[in-house]
Amino acid sequence: MSTHRYIDAICVAVLVLTLLVTVLFMNGASFGLQMIVDEDAEDFEGFVPFTENDRNGAWDTSRATMITLNGDYASVSGGGAYAYNGNVMITNNGKYVLSGTLNNGSVIVDTNNAAKVWIMLDGVSIRCSDGACLDVEQADKVFLSLAEGTENSLSTESFSPENQTAGMDGAIFSRDDLTINGSGSLSVTTDAEHGIVCNDELVIAGGKITVKAAADALHANDDLRITTAEMNLTAGDDGMALTGPESEFYMESGTIAIEAGGDAVNVENNLDMLGGTMILEAEDDGISAGGALSELKIESGTVQIKATDKGITAANSILISGGTVSVEAEDDGLSGVGDIRIEGGNLTITAGDDGIHSDSAVWISGGTLLIPSCYEGIEALTIDVSGGNITIYPEDDGMNANGGSSMFGGFGRSGGGRPGEGFGMMGAGWPEPPADGEMPDGSNMPEQTALPDGTEAFRSGDLPADESAESSQMPQQQNSPEENKTDAQTQNSAFENSNSGDDPETWIHISGGSVTVINNTARDADGLDSNGDIIISGGVIRVSLVNSGSNSALDYGSESGGVMEISGGEVIACGSYAMAEGFDSSSTQCAILYNIKRGAPAGTVVSLEDREGNVLLSYEVPCSFSSVALSCPEMKLGDTYTVVIGDSVEEITLEEVSASFGDAQSEGFGGPMTWGGMRFRPESEQRGMPGRREADDTGS
Repeated sequence: MSTHRYIDAICVAVLVLTLLVTVLFMNGASFGLQMIVDEDAEDFEGFVPFTENDRNGAWDTSRATMITLNGDYASVSGGGAYAYNGNVMITNNGKYVLSGTLNNGSVIVDTNNAAKVWIMLDGVSIRCSDGACLDVEQADKVFLSLAEGTENSLSTESFSPENQTAGMDGAIFSRDDLTINGSGSLSVTTDAEHGIVCNDELVIAGGKITVKAAADALHANDDLRITTAEMNLTAGDDGMALTGPESEFYMESGTIAIEAGGDAVNVENNLDMLGGTMILEAEDDGISAGGALSELKIESGTVQIKATDKGITAANSILISGGTVSVEAEDDGLSGVGDIRIEGGNLTITAGDDGIHSDSAVWISGGTLLIPSCYEGIEALTIDVSGGNITIYPEDDGMNANGGSSMFGGFGRSGGGRPGEGFGMMGAGWPEPPADGEMPDGSNMPEQTALPDGTEAFRSGDLPADESAESSQMPQQQNSPEENKTDAQTQNSAFENSNSGDDPETWIHISGGSVTVINNTARDADGLDSNGDIIISGGVIRVSLVNSGSNSALDYGSESGGVMEISGGEVIACGSYAMAEGFDSSSTQCAILYNIKRGAPAGTVVSLEDREGNVLLSYEVPCSFSSVALSCPEMKLGDTYTVVIGDSVEEITLEEVSASFGDAQSEGFGGPMTWGGMRFRPESEQRGMPGRREADDTGS
């Protein structure tokens, strides 16, 4: 009976203790207790990019097992490891220090799946002819530390059929989580397959690491996280490849230089760069994020890319919110299937095709973007600019919102509507654009008259008598916009601006920031080109296209129901008058479209002055032009203004919200034309405008 009493008492005590432990576990924080969490455990579900153990590459070696490599064999002092058949076997958790040379063998880690193993390389050289120099078969996590001031090298020549069958494919090969840290150096070379392979999570938190690999330099199935390290990677295929569907690349600091025969960085899922420097040279893409739900983010740091294909590309979205990004790409600079957002940073993009291309939307709200060379600058279904400083030097369009019929929209150089590709002004079946010096109707452009300062510009007072008389008369009946277009031009606009049926909505919206487009080479290009709407409610916009062919500063989908409206911001947009378009009468801010037959040379200053002579707008136009669109918030309906182009002026009164003036008729949708006449402004009337002479004290 007494025995049963003790058993009953013990059971009650165990039950009470269990309940107490449960209460403490559930409410420990309220009692001031701190739970110990193993952040290095493989089943840890929180996100800690770098644990304390990851960052500690100089751990205490006083109780570590010492392993000395002696050419063809090894000696072991301590427990948990032994030498076997030219290899070193580590079978228990714990800390191990390796030094010396192993001529042909491997260090093999094969413990239980909860074990953590620390290995310090303290001046090690390992060569293996048929497998990995370091082979982690089983552990929870392995820390490979590079001792301060040491040089370590691992070299694999090939992989035996048995190792290939087992899936081994790296000079460093780990089936479980692997961290490389410390301050020493590590050189990894392989004549076959990859350099460093991790089937789980790979962390590189220090060291000077050089990898030369026949295939990928770094290859991970799960996450790859980098901080502090200095890395130099040379790869026959990808520099860094993350193949898992949920894999993520995370970089906090450090420097990475990559030369790759494939992509420099290839991530199946997300990429997040918070700092550090990447210098990438690739025979394919510079940075590629391939997952359909992926997000590629650059928040800080420096990225330099030279790529044979695309610079930065993602199967979903791209976000750049800071840092310095420099791209040289033979295809697109930035390319995404999803949205591309630029919220900050300094970007310089040189591209063989589009500077920035999205199959969806481009949003720019901050930062500085310079595209010094490209085919088209920014191309997407929709383009929204609310901030930032944007400068584009394209061969074709500066910005192209290309929704509408997919048959005619065209993405990239090989798309429709591009020179020599079957559709568009120079495509098969369409007339060639006029040569330099020809008017759109095929007649020769009269020679420009020299101004007193030696420059060439238009000036109605210097026209031949018959032309002056003709230009001073009001035209009889003006044709409708459609009648003013030739059949070929009408058909071409339908090809480029079709937006009917179930086609997606497309637009360019500018509400802030600065946008500058300069193109001095094209003959059939647009500064801002939308197959749908162009809506401007803020910002500073400057466009300069050379006075040649059908270069239009502003082009919208007027034939397909699109509108071009302005309600705020400053605009000076210069191009050819042949297809010039002005803002719609539905605008709430006044605008002027001024077209001139004779054109103005590059370097001409365009200005708009109010009645008192205050300069409201001014721009020294980089390219020749024959059409200029002007608008700013100070312009009011019914007020009188002076348009100044070089040394020629005309006083105009705004009787419409969107008014057209000049002596040339656009074949676009510019609205009614008021046939005025510019006169030469004598020096006594000049007010010190940029590019014009100051009046002297005598007023002469």
